[in-house]
Amino acid sequence: MNRKKGAYPTKRTMNLFYKPDRTTKPATVALYVLFALTCVLGLGKVTVYDLWAETRGAEQTAAGEQTRLEGIMAELADYSEVQERYSLYSATEEERAAIDRMEVLELLDGALGGSAELNTVAIGGDAVQLQFSGVTLAETARIVRALEASPIVAGTRVNTASTTEGSGALVQASVFIQLQKEEGP
Repeated sequence: MNRKKGAYPTKRTMNLFYKPDRTTKPATVALYVLFALTCVLGLGKVTVYDLWAETRGAEQTAAGEQTRLEGIMAELADYSEVQERYSLYSATEEERAAIDRMEVLELLDGALGGSAELNTVAIGGDAVQLQFSGVTLAETARIVRALEASPIVAGTRVNTASTTEGSGALVQASVFIQLQKEEGP
């Protein structure tokens, strides 16, 4: 490789092509303005219009619910009167705690079984005072055992079982029965 001194490349022609700057023309300025306007509108939709539409929808829903609430409140305007009428016909706490009288009478009917003559029955709260006659002492014991076998009977107490005749004679018995609420399943 033989190089001569001064054999560097040199430019022998001149490029006279000139590209004018078009960024100052009105069309370019209009494009920049249009782009900026599009960006502002896009941001405006997300930050303003969407929130406004959501708020308006929530206000309409709230107005509908308020109308519905007013309708319900109008229906409940006479609630105190209805509650008063209901309390007249519904069971009180005391009555709910009491044992069903029909259940007690069925128990007594089943225990006496037609062999004894029922003289008096007094039911008060959770106590029953029963007086019957026309049975022997053994039958009286059977009746008391039948009463005690019931789940609504807490206990029994025979107050009197008396007769004026000899053994095997019919007696008149007075029994106190303590009731309890039947245990539910």
